[in-house]
This record gives sequence, structure tokens and C-alpha cells, in this order.
Amino acid sequence: MPASAAAGRFGEPPRSPGRPGQPPVGASVFVAVDVGDAVRAEAARVIQALAGKLEAVKAPPKVAWVKPAALHVTLRFMGDVNDALLPEMCERLAPPFGLAPFEVTWRGVGAFPSARQPRALWLGVVDGGGALGALEAEVARRLAGSVDLDARPLLPHLTLGRVKMAGAGVDWPKLLQAVEVRGVRSVIDRVTLYRSQLTPKGPHYTGLVSARLTPTDP
Repeated sequence: MPASAAAGRFGEPPRSPGRPGQPPVGASVFVAVDVGDAVRAEAARVIQALAGKLEAVKAPPKVAWVKPAALHVTLRFMGDVNDALLPEMCERLAPPFGLAPFEVTWRGVGAFPSARQPRALWLGVVDGGGALGALEAEVARRLAGSVDLDARPLLPHLTLGRVKMAGAGVDWPKLLQAVEVRGVRSVIDRVTLYRSQLTPKGPHYTGLVSARLTPTDP
């Protein structure tokens, strides 16, 4: 997964200032699933459509758009984690997950915290949210006791961009409704533990361990 930023939860916990033995400030660890090429291509088209409409307003907002190649759904964000904990986390997550691969359908553009005052623009889930929730619960079960976990519920989405400056004259609800999203699907068949390091060009993601979804025999 190349550099850029995308999240699967509405916002991420603030990064801690770091303690002795921890990664440098700006390094963080999270568990995520990939979304596939079809979704990335559709996200690129939607981003282009949104950017074009925003550029046409009198005082366009400043939006940091996500590079579609970096899109993923974050199941668990742990923030800064002591290096000494990573081997145990990898060991816990490495065995295959006893769940069948499943599809997630994406459609519709939304905003957080609201369509009238957006800070993040995202692609929403219409099918497969329950399966993502079950997968997230198993990730949390495996990691319990090894690291502090974010207690907020999973709200699956794909972040398309983050609004840095609001601009003026933007009818956000109307604009977001006007952008069509073709129903595209992700096949979720593996889970990956990533480490994210901030660089001058944005976050750089390194996969630490991946586990396949493999249904158990009845």
C-alpha cells in the first residue's frame, strides 16, 4: 500500500507524544482490509467529479484528496505502539481467520461530522457492513490484552478527502447528492497489520503480517 491517508473509522485517536522504546512520533499501527482495484478506480472517478464541482464555486474549499491506491478500511487503529509489542501482535493475527471471504458494496458520498460542515468526505457501505463488523470483532478478540484498543464502534467507509479550509458558497448537501457513485464491490479475503510512518509526502504504509479469511469446516 503506497503513501497517502485513508481511514475506516470516523477519525483516528490522537497520536501520543511517544515514550522511551516507542516508535518515533508519527509512526502508528493499524489493522485494515484492502478494497480492490475496481473500488479504487471508482473512487478516483468520484474524487475527480467532486474536485471539479468544488473548483467551480466562488471560493473553493481546500481539500486534501486521498490517493486511490492507498484506500483501505481500518478495522482497528492502535496508534503508537511499542516496538517490543509488534512480534506478539503479528503472532496473534497471523493464523487464518475462520470466516468466509465476503463482498462489500460501496455507494453514496457522505461527510463527517455532517454534510453541512464536512471535515472528511467518504464513500459509504450499502452491503457487507455486518460482515466487516464480525471481522473487526475477531481482530479485537485476538489483540485483547496485548495492546490498548480504540473502544469506538466501527463505522465502515472509505475516506476520499479531508477538508482543510471550508471555502465559501458551497452547498455541500446538494453537491454530495449530485455525485453519482456506481455500485462497486470489494472482495474481502485477508486482514493485514500495517505500520504507518509519516513522511514529507504523507503516510507510508508497511505491511507487517497478513492473514487469509478461510471458513472452518462444519
